[in-house]
Amino acid sequence: MKKNIFADTVLKGLSLKKKKLPSWLIYDSKGSEIFTQITKLENYYPARCELEIFNTHKSTLSNLFSSTPTQLIELGSGDGKKTMALIRQLIEDGIKLQYTPIDISKGAIDNLVKILNQNFENSSLKITGLVADYFEGLASITENKKLRKMVLFLGVTLNNMDIPDAKSFLKRLHQLLNKEDCLLIGFDLMKNPKLLNQAYNNELFEKFNLHLLDRINECLQANFNKNLFVQQAHFNPQSRAVESFLYSTCKQTIQINSLNTNIEFAQWEDLQTEQSFKYSIQDIENLACESGFKITENFYDSKRYFVDSLWQVIK
Repeated sequence: MKKNIFADTVLKGLSLKKKKLPSWLIYDSKGSEIFTQITKLENYYPARCELEIFNTHKSTLSNLFSSTPTQLIELGSGDGKKTMALIRQLIEDGIKLQYTPIDISKGAIDNLVKILNQNFENSSLKITGLVADYFEGLASITENKKLRKMVLFLGVTLNNMDIPDAKSFLKRLHQLLNKEDCLLIGFDLMKNPKLLNQAYNNELFEKFNLHLLDRINECLQANFNKNLFVQQAHFNPQSRAVESFLYSTCKQTIQINSLNTNIEFAQWEDLQTEQSFKYSIQDIENLACESGFKITENFYDSKRYFVDSLWQVIK
């Protein structure tokens, strides 16, 4: 992560009348590790639903690779647990596979590459892990017209973006892909708000959000005291998003030495740290169309809580 981007984002977000920071700031190696622990919680359904989708539909997905030589690229690969189910199926089906996971966390990439090399030691799998942001990583991949790209953008990463930012992200992604390249993208579907509130409120989520303060302290020489903040997530019916906040338990002044600035917090003032938008199928269809893609198939879990939507580039 380039320090000036981190610093500019923090300054901009903390200077707002309603303080708000994007969740990607939380993700260093430790942040990624905490989030991996969250995905294993019983109430946190997205990872479990998506793993079910991959295990149920891996043969159908494998057929896409057998029809045309395809390079598998994953944006924000994390621990790669879901992707491993697909990779195993592809290897069992005799498909030679080039897999390129891209993540900003060096620890996550190193661990994933190590595990894949151990699990598929004597296979035809070729792995090139890239520590980069999504677009830097994609741009650095050598153009190979003989290989169709299948880009995986799993989990709830897109759901965490503001809708205008999500549209901008997808249009930029479209520009880096060729006609008939594919994108398999995860969407959390709208459901009972009680389920949503249960999923996003627990000790690990609080630890994850408070890690943002550690990152600002470490990167920007600030003096946030985590013990003076508490976390709570709420479902917002107007935005149809689960929004997570850190609340200051007292009036306090935060010094951020690298930015040469002080930030004031009133007692119980909130700082928004996360958001996760919940989509309808119509929302997803509109988003694909506006971004230069067409939906070829939707893959659901058994409860239809989540969908991995398969898009194809149209130029």
